[in-house]
Amino acid sequence: MFPYYRLNKIFTYINKRNISPVKDLCETLNITDRTLRTDIQTINKILQNNGATIKIKRKCGYYIDIDDNDKFNIFLINLSNSEKSNIELDSTKDRMKYFLNILLYQNDYITLDNLADKVFVTTNTLKNYIKSLNPIFSKYNLEIINKSNLGVKIIGNEDDKRKFLIETILYDNFQNYITTFSKEEYMLFKDIDLDKLKNIVYKKLKKVNIKISDYNFKNLIIHFALMVSRVKNEYYINNSFNIKINDSYKSFIDEISNELEKTFNIIMSDGEKHYIYLHLIANSHIDNLINNDIKIKEIVSELLNTIYIDYNFDLKNDEILLNDLFVHFKSILNTKYLELNKRNPLLNTIKSNFPLAFDIALSSVTKIFKNLPYMLTEDEIGYISLHIGAGLERCFSGSIKVKNIILICGSGQATSRMLEARLNIFFKDKINIISRMSYNDFINFPKTDLLNIDFIISTIPITLKDIPIVVVNFALKNEDIEKISKLLTQISSNKTKNSIKFFDKDLFLHLDMSISKNELLNKMFDLMKKNNIIDDEYISSVLYRESLSKTNMNDIFALPHPIKLCSMQTKVAVAILDKPVLWNDKSSVQIVFLLAIKQGEQQNIEHLYDIFIEIVNNHNLQQQILESYNYEQFIESLYKNIN
Repeated sequence: MFPYYRLNKIFTYINKRNISPVKDLCETLNITDRTLRTDIQTINKILQNNGATIKIKRKCGYYIDIDDNDKFNIFLINLSNSEKSNIELDSTKDRMKYFLNILLYQNDYITLDNLADKVFVTTNTLKNYIKSLNPIFSKYNLEIINKSNLGVKIIGNEDDKRKFLIETILYDNFQNYITTFSKEEYMLFKDIDLDKLKNIVYKKLKKVNIKISDYNFKNLIIHFALMVSRVKNEYYINNSFNIKINDSYKSFIDEISNELEKTFNIIMSDGEKHYIYLHLIANSHIDNLINNDIKIKEIVSELLNTIYIDYNFDLKNDEILLNDLFVHFKSILNTKYLELNKRNPLLNTIKSNFPLAFDIALSSVTKIFKNLPYMLTEDEIGYISLHIGAGLERCFSGSIKVKNIILICGSGQATSRMLEARLNIFFKDKINIISRMSYNDFINFPKTDLLNIDFIISTIPITLKDIPIVVVNFALKNEDIEKISKLLTQISSNKTKNSIKFFDKDLFLHLDMSISKNELLNKMFDLMKKNNIIDDEYISSVLYRESLSKTNMNDIFALPHPIKLCSMQTKVAVAILDKPVLWNDKSSVQIVFLLAIKQGEQQNIEHLYDIFIEIVNNHNLQQQILESYNYEQFIESLYKNIN
C-alpha cells in the first residue's frame, strides 16, 4: 500500500471525484504543487501494478484512469484493510520517528539516499535530523555512526535500543493509550497481532491473580510487543541481569513464554524471560527487589513528619496514607533498582489541579531523598503527591464515608484513591462506592453483580446499556461535579472572603510593556519587600523552586513560590500582563501570582488554592482577570466567578 499517510489522502481525494483541480488539492493538503507532483509520481508507481494511473487533464486537474477494474477493486479492498497501519508523515516529528524506527530495525549501514527515499525528505534534512538527535542518543548510551561510503547505523546494546524505542518513538495520550492501540503502535508492531497479544497476557495474569492497573497493563503489552517484534527480527537482549526469577513466578514466566513462542513463531531466550520478569515487576507488585521494609517505613515516617513540621498538616496517623506510601515507595525503589523510568501521563493534570499537594510532595521529597542513592523524578513525585493529596482531603473532611456506585479508574491505586477521596468530599451523603476496579476488570465483571448498582463513575470512556455512566477526569473538575449532581459544590462566600484577604492593593500590577521573567519577578519581590512581607531568604527560595519544576499551571497562569515557608506574612502579589512573558522553555503566561506563606498559617490557605485551581479551569475568569486594569476590578472578577 502507500508508504505514508499523505499519499493515502491524495489518492482518496482524487478517487472520490471526477476531476481534482491542482489548486484545490494543494490548499486542502497544505502542500506545494511541486510536492503534489512528486507524490503523484510515487502513487503511480504503486498503481501501475494495480490496474490504474493518475493522469492530469490540462487546465482541469487530476483524475484516475482505470484500465483493469478487477485489479483496481482488489487494490481498494486491500487499501481499506491496511489503513490502520499507515502512519502519517506530514510533520517533522512523524518523519523523525519513522526514520528512527527504520534505523533501529536495520543491522547494516543504510545510505542517506536510501533513507531519504523511505522517509520522503532530502538528504540534507536527514543530516539535520541526525544532528538534532545526537544529544538524545547519548542519554541512552547509543551512537549513530555516519560513514561517507556506507551510510548510517545506530550502535549500542539491545536493552538501550528498546528503552529508546519505547520512550522516544511511542507516545501516550492517556485515555486512548489505555483503551486502544495507536497508529504509531500498529506501525511499529505491524508484524504482530496486538489484540491477540493483549488477550494472551490478560488471561495469563488473571490465571495467577496478578493485579495490575490499566495503565501499567498497557505498558506491559507494549514492552511485550516490542520484545516479540525485536526477537522476530533476531534482536535478542543479553542475559546480563543480576536478578534471579522468583521461584513463585518461574512457571508463570515459562508458561507465557511458551504461549508467545507458539503464537508468534519465535524462540524465547533466557534473556527475554528475564526481560518479561523485570517489566512485570516494574508494572505490578509481584516481587520486592528492595528488601528493606524498615528503611522504607523510616522514609515514609520522615516524609510525613517533614510535612507536619513545614506545613502543619498532621497526616502521621492516617493508616491509609501510611500503607499507600509504603507500597508506592517499594514500587518506586524497585523501578530505580532496575534502572527503568516510569512516566506519569497525569503529571500536568496533577500540577494544575492539586498544586498544594504537589508542592508539599516536591519540597518534602527533595529534603528526604537528597542523601539517598536515588533521586526521584518529577513524574514519580507526581504520583506521591496524589497519595498526599488524598490524605489532605481526608484530613480536611474528618473522615471518608463509604458510598452506592462502581468506580473505574485506569491509572492505578494512586489516582483511584485521589478520586475516591474527592468524591467523598463532594458527595459523602449521596453516593456509596461499592467497588474500585480497573477497566480490564470491569469488562470481565459478572453482569449479575451489576444488578444493585445505580450508576458508574469512570475515568475512561465506556458504554453500557442498562446502567448510567458518568465519565470524569480523575481530578474531578467542576464540569465533572456538575455531571454527577446538580447540587454543584462551590466555594462558599465565607471561603471566598477568607481567601480574598490574602490579596492587597499594594501588591497588584497591571503591565502593558514587554518584560522578561526575571524582571517581572524582581518587580514583584520589590513590592513584597516594600510591604515587609518577605526577607532575602524568600527570593533565593523562590528561584530554587523555579529550578526544580515548572510553576506555570497552564498556558496563561503561573504560580511562583518558595520551596519552604520563609515569609513574615501570608500574601499574594498579582501581576497581569498585556504582553505574554516567556516563563518556561516555549511556554508563556499573562497572569502571575507570587505566593508568600507564613509558618503556622498553612491551613488558612486551603481555600486560596481553590481559587488558583478555579483560574486554571475557568476560561471566563481568566479573561476577566486579564481585563482587570486595577485592583478593584480584579477582586470583583474573583467574586463574580467563585461565589
